[in-house]
Amino acid sequence: MALPAEDLVGRADELGSLERLLGELDRGHPGAIELAGEPGIGKTRLLREVAARAEARGHIVLSGGASELEHDLPFSVFVDALEEYVAGLEPNRLAVLDDQVQAELAQVFPSLSALAGGGEVALQHERHRSHRAVRELLERLAAPTPLVLVLDDVHWADSASVELLGALLRRPPAAAVLIALAVRPRQTPERLSAPLERAHREGVLIRIELGALSPAEARAFLGEALDPAEAAALYEESRGNPFYLQQLARALDLTVGAASAAAELSSAIEVPSAVAAALTEDRVELVLARAGALAATGHFAESHEALLEAMAILPEQSIALRTTLTTACARVEHRLGQSSRSRSAPHSRRRAPGWSTASGNTSRPTRVS
Repeated sequence: MALPAEDLVGRADELGSLERLLGELDRGHPGAIELAGEPGIGKTRLLREVAARAEARGHIVLSGGASELEHDLPFSVFVDALEEYVAGLEPNRLAVLDDQVQAELAQVFPSLSALAGGGEVALQHERHRSHRAVRELLERLAAPTPLVLVLDDVHWADSASVELLGALLRRPPAAAVLIALAVRPRQTPERLSAPLERAHREGVLIRIELGALSPAEARAFLGEALDPAEAAALYEESRGNPFYLQQLARALDLTVGAASAAAELSSAIEVPSAVAAALTEDRVELVLARAGALAATGHFAESHEALLEAMAILPEQSIALRTTLTTACARVEHRLGQSSRSRSAPHSRRRAPGWSTASGNTSRPTRVS
């Protein structure tokens, strides 16, 4: 079975909005766009498309992102996007900025520390001076050619980055600068959602809420080589989420002739449906789905690793869910042991994953509990 295509599928309306923004950028107008949606829905893929199309137009594209582990690093999103580029600038590119602006930039970007001089640096409650300095830096960088700033996973951004983003949305750079960012609405804190909503309401920010692929788009994504029944089962299981769909298809591809595997994804590791529905942490849902797909296709070792990954990212207070995952781990370990014994037996009969025979009757399989 062919793996899902890496080409962008669907999103015609979204691509139209991106093209219009890039057209405005060519005419020297600043802009901002927010891609919102659940994990795996295609935000990062669409950001890559923005970057590719901007580069094809000759624009400068600088990309960065937030991390769950960098909440305490001030301006980390913007440092990630700009640091390497500004470090390679010729000194005269920044010499036109006044001393105070240079001193502020030296406090934001480590590579510009030599610009600190003896200027007084803004205190935390006076960060508007840092905001002005970064705005002037972006205007300077975009002076010769349009600049596209691509910021991923902004829902994890540190407070200084959120404040700076809000400032840039309230007063956009007076140059051809496009800010393209991606967020997960369910994980976006109020301190970020408020300025985004205000900018959207004022028409400064275009918001694109990414939804699931349609059945036809999912079919195109999976490729024509996949059996239609398997494709339909994968679509139903993934609910049209592209990343989810891709992971399930790859897991299914691990086993030849797994025509019925997709139908067993939910039950393969025997997680109660009510508990599965209660998994509000999106990453746990995706990892658990992959574990189910792997178990359904007989890859118990990989399924066990995925379950351990889900355990690792599950909040400590989720006692019921942790208990359920622990039980699922035990079941997969049991089946892993059965699989190992089956492979070691020279004349053992190969059977479908998760099934065993009772009383030596190989024609009537009985579900292993």
